[in-house]
Amino acid sequence: MDGGNFNEALDCGWRFFYNDHLDETKYRVKKGYLTRTLEHLQADGIELDLINMGINGSCTTLWNGVNMPHADLYTVLLGTNDWNNGIPSGDLKSFDDKDPNTILGSLGVLIARMKKASPDARIIIMNPVERGDFVYILDPDNSAPSSAKPQNGIYLRNLAALILEAAEHAGVDALDLNRLSGFTTANAVKFKHVRVGSEYRDLPWPEYDGVPFDPVHDEYPYPPEAADMTFDGLHPSDKGCEIIAELLAAKIEEVLGSKM
Repeated sequence: MDGGNFNEALDCGWRFFYNDHLDETKYRVKKGYLTRTLEHLQADGIELDLINMGINGSCTTLWNGVNMPHADLYTVLLGTNDWNNGIPSGDLKSFDDKDPNTILGSLGVLIARMKKASPDARIIIMNPVERGDFVYILDPDNSAPSSAKPQNGIYLRNLAALILEAAEHAGVDALDLNRLSGFTTANAVKFKHVRVGSEYRDLPWPEYDGVPFDPVHDEYPYPPEAADMTFDGLHPSDKGCEIIAELLAAKIEEVLGSKM
């Protein structure tokens, strides 16, 4: 695959738009997981080009009308925004029918578009990891709950399993980030800096669960030292990015081994 295209086809979960715009993390992250993945591959003598098509905050349904560029390899990471927004997960029938109103149906549309653009390309589908309470570092009004409770009747881990099932059904490769990465609600951050009565306290999970956060009057709840697997409850920190990059690089080498 020397000189081929490594195409990050889309990212529906994390803003890996961030990979190229680290200012949006207030430089809490030094390198995104895509850059780190390429570095791991380069260390093993594999030179690949990257097209990062991640869109800030996007959901899978957004991609129903997007034409895919030609590539030798597509990687897809999706699901967490869909889940948080209550989009129905769907099932294998939704996937086969390419129902654009469901997560699995939209994944079916996406895979079909990638296969049309590059019939011989390999596709790696990744599922979402667990998350803590998210508060956007540039806009504290933008927040979302952890994955400890279900959304629209489904836990994030259940959606992750459905995504793997759909990938297997379609005969494409999959990477089970939800299971292998080690992200949990408890280790998303070391603590959440919240106001309890008249004072601020640094509370770990689950002690911070249910403690209200006022985006107008309260301090941002995740100072740099709160970072663990994420820096804001959702988006991976350098530690989290490195774990994902190691897993993805190993998967790419496994998938493309016969061609390298």
